[in-house]
Amino acid sequence: MFFDLHRHLEGTLRVATTRALAVRDGHRLAAVDDLDDLLVARGPLGGLVPFLAKVDAAPAAFSRLEDWQRAGRECVEDAAAEGLDYLEIRFAPWFIRQETGLAPEGVIDAVADGVRAASAETGVRTALIGILLRDLGPECGLDQVDTLLSRRDLFCAVDLAGNEGGVPAADFAPAFARARDAGLHVTVHAGEGAGPESVWAAVRHLGAERIGHGVRAAEDPALLEHLAARGITLEVALTSNLHTSVAPSYAAHPVRRLLAAGVPVALCTDDPRASATTLPAEFEAAREAGLTDADLAAVRVNAREAAFG
Repeated sequence: MFFDLHRHLEGTLRVATTRALAVRDGHRLAAVDDLDDLLVARGPLGGLVPFLAKVDAAPAAFSRLEDWQRAGRECVEDAAAEGLDYLEIRFAPWFIRQETGLAPEGVIDAVADGVRAASAETGVRTALIGILLRDLGPECGLDQVDTLLSRRDLFCAVDLAGNEGGVPAADFAPAFARARDAGLHVTVHAGEGAGPESVWAAVRHLGAERIGHGVRAAEDPALLEHLAARGITLEVALTSNLHTSVAPSYAAHPVRRLLAAGVPVALCTDDPRASATTLPAEFEAAREAGLTDADLAAVRVNAREAAFG
């Protein structure tokens, strides 16, 4: 069975759909000669921020609420085409507001409608994760989480994403405490654009039950022991890690060390359009990273057991 626990809606927006909507509205993206080059990574980009630029370039073309309903539907349809059984879709309503001017509550409702309809049609089980964006600053952290809680029944969890080297996770502690009090699970991007200290902060200050990426935890034996002892699953996206230059190659990726230390690892796609990947392709890449059949079987179990939905 294929469970993908870490997939950004903004990173699944199809190039063809982005182009069509841009042409419809006369958006600046319609004038881009090579939209694939703008939206898809073709190799290492030297860091997290250049990769995020590819992910973040498309949403501005989705200017109407029905566009976000379509985005949710197409995300699930693409997952079904990959053979996925279960998918957790995460997105940042306030980022979408910033890019489009749409009310974040309306965006949530539109995405949920599209996801719900496609899930019923395809049989792919789905759950939604709401993202708080670091880049918007901790001063609006509570406002971001309150937007998610206004649609509490639609979400299984909350996440913190964006430029990891920017605002410290601890600054978002009040917002995440409010989310936990409302019964939401917690996953946090950490150990990708910053080192082990970022993972420690996610666990200690935000109550992270899972870590998005987390691969730089391999640099800290005490952290590995902590993650293993508490069963904190790392949502590892191999191809994305190559594009952000967290790892120089599949063979040199630290995923084997993480598993050897007893840390639960779930293979994920992160941004399948931006990385031109699928979950089955990530499992093939894992073989290049040195994972055995037994390792891959354990990874499947980890993903199933760590699912929030």
